[in-house]
Amino acid sequence: MYDLLNTLRRPPPDISPQQVGQIARESFGLLGEIVSLGGERDRNFLQHAGNKDVLLKVANLAEPDALLDFQCAALGFILRQDPDLPVQVLIRTLDGKPWASTPASDGITYRIRAFEFLPGLSLGKAPDDPRLMRTLGRTVARLGLALRGFFHPAADHPLAWDIKRIDQLADLVSAIAGRSEQDLVERLLERFARQVKPCLPGLRAQVIHNDLSFHNTVVDPQAPFQISGIFDFGDMIYAPLIQDLAVTAAEAPAGRSDPVARCAEIVSGYHSVTPLEEKEFILLPDLIAARLAQGILLDAWAEQAIAWDDDRDHLAGWPADAVSMLRRIDTMGPAGLTSMLRAACGMASSPGAGPDIPGDFDALWRRRVACLGNAAVVSYDRPLHAVRGEGVWLYDAEDRAFLDAYNNVPHVGHCHPRVVAAVTRQTAILNTNTRYVHEAIVSYAEQLTRTLPEGLDVCYFVSSGSEAIDLAWRLARIWTGNSGGLIVENAYHGMTDAASQLSPSERIGKDNLSAPIAALPVPDDYRGPWKRDIAEHGVRYATHCERVLAQMRDRGHEPAAFFMDMILSTSGIFVPPPGYLKEIFRCVRAAGGLCVADEVQSGFGRLGKHMWGFESGGVVPDIVTFGKPIAGGYPMGLVVTTRAIADRFCQHTEFFSTTGGNPVACAAASAVLQVIADEGLMNHADRVGTELADGIRQLARRHALIGDVRGSGLFIGVELVKDRATLEPATEETRIVVNALRDDGVLVGIDGTFHNVIKIRPPMVFNSEHTKIFLQSLDQAFGLHRG
Repeated sequence: MYDLLNTLRRPPPDISPQQVGQIARESFGLLGEIVSLGGERDRNFLQHAGNKDVLLKVANLAEPDALLDFQCAALGFILRQDPDLPVQVLIRTLDGKPWASTPASDGITYRIRAFEFLPGLSLGKAPDDPRLMRTLGRTVARLGLALRGFFHPAADHPLAWDIKRIDQLADLVSAIAGRSEQDLVERLLERFARQVKPCLPGLRAQVIHNDLSFHNTVVDPQAPFQISGIFDFGDMIYAPLIQDLAVTAAEAPAGRSDPVARCAEIVSGYHSVTPLEEKEFILLPDLIAARLAQGILLDAWAEQAIAWDDDRDHLAGWPADAVSMLRRIDTMGPAGLTSMLRAACGMASSPGAGPDIPGDFDALWRRRVACLGNAAVVSYDRPLHAVRGEGVWLYDAEDRAFLDAYNNVPHVGHCHPRVVAAVTRQTAILNTNTRYVHEAIVSYAEQLTRTLPEGLDVCYFVSSGSEAIDLAWRLARIWTGNSGGLIVENAYHGMTDAASQLSPSERIGKDNLSAPIAALPVPDDYRGPWKRDIAEHGVRYATHCERVLAQMRDRGHEPAAFFMDMILSTSGIFVPPPGYLKEIFRCVRAAGGLCVADEVQSGFGRLGKHMWGFESGGVVPDIVTFGKPIAGGYPMGLVVTTRAIADRFCQHTEFFSTTGGNPVACAAASAVLQVIADEGLMNHADRVGTELADGIRQLARRHALIGDVRGSGLFIGVELVKDRATLEPATEETRIVVNALRDDGVLVGIDGTFHNVIKIRPPMVFNSEHTKIFLQSLDQAFGLHRG
């Protein structure tokens, strides 16, 4: 034990800023103001040297030269293996040495190293966010990979902060204040000696940093989920590889809202880069607990044994936080924490429980399979067990946060307080059907139609977007007396019998269109014959309309209506090119058909420039359909048409929907409209969507998979290709990237004819900070795929 505590007993070097400044000038040629930064064992100084800042580190007198050489050699090795890791860069002396040795008048020789200073916000002061923890875990793994194959004669040296030696600190238990804390640590030490230490020689081992935590890591203030600096390699040691992760997983969550959950996020990030072996999963909880106990022991010892006035800000609050987290782990037990960590990594709770579904999810999944006809239809290879939502965040059963960049149903954000309040208030007063007169439905109809062009002023309320399409189809056939439907290839408009005929993207089989339905080619200005830089390319794509209508007539049908999703989502996420809608509408109307704008996905300001997608094409439809986001998640659909079309419909049939337009749905929908207006979400979508699309285009410079970025506002498609020249679809790669994003806590979808378009369609409150998180994760996902 005495060897372990030797360097801790020796105070940091007693050297003044003036002395350090003189050494910096004479040995390194550095000039500038010197500021003391303190230190636990070494003495650290910051020098403002011209246009750069330099960290000057004066080594503890108890550390031999071999340890300094060990640290300097490791830094050089890391930078050669992974130049992008933000580690300290050593500045050599004027005569090329790694440090300066300077005898002082008192006979002491000071050894000083100079490093390029790594600015940033300390990890302990960074936002309490799971994405940062996952990034930290990945960084620990990358650092381990960069050190793989490195060795030095001084690597396996005595160190108090070496977890595998914690049993040598057992005599320090009596220094801990509080009998219950002593009992807690004693119990852990006994378990470590009996069950853990004998297993350590069988683990992967190498040189590790051993201290990547809140006081040795900084983040970029402009991108607070990006590690921008790793420093202080003074605790490097040869040890089990998993010990490096244990240190970070124990210390970094200290003081955060749910430290055990944050610990799991770190492990998840690490596992995504360096998959853990089964025996590492089993031993990791004990190693994390050992690191916490180690901190408690050494802090208690230092309180009694250390006499000097040391700067120990980095330990502020650490003992109390460590005790709290250690009690939580002790209550869970090693098996409980192992299960939680495995679930965070997407592993079964125990071998054989199924590789793709977390163990805690198994029972729920089996129940789903047993009772749901579409049980296997879920997003992602590893299904997400969502339990709550807030704003742009979804949380799973382990309280892990996921940035939702996909769901437009909660249009103004998951559980927006004003929508929740409106639903709660109305539910407590009245909820009935439209055969009774109530204020909510009339008020909302007036509200909505004021946002539409003059003449679109009659509303039919239903309970979903599919029902709205179904009703629009009935309206069109009755008005025109025709039976034909015109759509765009690979369209999706709904799941009722009528709507599904208009939805080839969901129908199985080569000839998946019924006789009355005809499809226009997608106005694909990325892959198609007329690219977006060709003049009037939208009009050229519209010329297909006459030919397709002629084919419809050959089968005995005249057009009743043209249906189009105003963002062409399932066709590949294309905004209708300039001139396209005007020409198609003219062609269809000349043939006797109506034009239906499906605004289920494109409406309510999502595209940024206009409230409704059809406005961007400069057209006014005959019928507009709405669904999904209309009531912020509460089931509702709507059809709006002209008085003339409505009157003709009423002459042929009565229409009634039991739940369509019920008071609660209307209250929710009204709140959504008010939030869009009050929070300026349409202009917000335009600004943030532009930032997001521009950021992805920047990533395309580094990632060749990104073939095209398109869309409008907060509806963006990213098409992935294997080759930018041949445009071969990268279908499997798209699945891999989207699942990598999911594993990193970011949710997107997949769309397009070839299933190679990343679909980005977040709640409208998605902001610039969320954009930074998204871009960082997307960059990481492409990087992991490349690796």
